[in-house]
Amino acid sequence: MSDECDRLLEQLDHYLHGELDTHEKQTLQAHLDDCPPCLEGADFQAQLKALISKRCGESLPDGLQERVLGFLRAADPS
Repeated sequence: MSDECDRLLEQLDHYLHGELDTHEKQTLQAHLDDCPPCLEGADFQAQLKALISKRCGESLPDGLQERVLGFLRAADPS
């Protein structure tokens, strides 16, 4: 993974929550369109977020999202 991948994926959670401005959103989307590994990671996180939301109702238990993301980052072989 490149430094650009790392930088943009740090914004992924904000992207999934619709918290990025138009320019940031377009930049991240363009990267995802051109980077299959990042797109795969983004799809996984979106599916995980949807599953957690469905199972946990409106809000996540305190710290769950940070623990899951930390686990995923630690498991990344790159």
